[in-house]
Amino acid sequence: MKKFILLLNEELKRGAKFYLIALVGLVVLEFISVVYEIKSYQSNVEEYMRVDRISQMEAVRLAGGPFNFGNATSYFQYIIAIAMMLILLLAFQIWYRDWFGESKYIYRLLMLPGKRTAILMSKLTAVILTIASFIGIQWIVLLLSGSLFKWLMPEDLMESKRVFGENRVISMFYTFNIADTFIILLVSTLVVSFVFLIILIERSYRKRLAILHVVLDVVLLIVPLVGLVYFFENTHFLYPDQITTFVIGYFLLYFVYVYWKSIRLLNHKISI
Repeated sequence: MKKFILLLNEELKRGAKFYLIALVGLVVLEFISVVYEIKSYQSNVEEYMRVDRISQMEAVRLAGGPFNFGNATSYFQYIIAIAMMLILLLAFQIWYRDWFGESKYIYRLLMLPGKRTAILMSKLTAVILTIASFIGIQWIVLLLSGSLFKWLMPEDLMESKRVFGENRVISMFYTFNIADTFIILLVSTLVVSFVFLIILIERSYRKRLAILHVVLDVVLLIVPLVGLVYFFENTHFLYPDQITTFVIGYFLLYFVYVYWKSIRLLNHKISI
């Protein structure tokens, strides 16, 4: 446990600069996008009123109806996509910087006494903590954006009853439900773990054999899952809620497999 804590602390310190720069940049983009959407909508309404010489109510109708918070945060889904790509980049960078850095830090890690499980867990935990902290920061951004929206948008142009409108991506990501947040973190953990597995396979085998291992692991994830879900849906063997539970259980079981294989590669295939 002491080795894990020390390694986790080291990983967090080494990735802090990258994380803070990315976080500040994304948050600034989100606030700018909210202001831009609000000002753009107001400008369109004023343009309709000036050019067509119509009432504000008619101008609002031509502009697409009253403006809601979902409209103001329409760019958030693209910013979230950028954040996801940065997380994947971090998942690759957290390993490859140790191999390709000038100090060859990975060799120092592999020579440390004790089990190598702590190496894998410290890197995985560092990435998951990054994701969890990003979600927490986004909740704060969401609340502040709501206040900004109410401050900048006149009440007669605002549709306050709907929070996100038709923006399902935002509605799913910015959830304050603990169960939904747990599912997001579970899926994130599985994706990051699979990225780690790909890296360890690439480091353990020659190119063709490594590609074969990756393809087989992808097939093992997709084919049984899709086949079983298709069977359950067409035979009505399980209720929809039970199918959802099965899918979550399958992901958990696959995570155990990915973790086991990663530890096996780290202990038996990767050498100094």
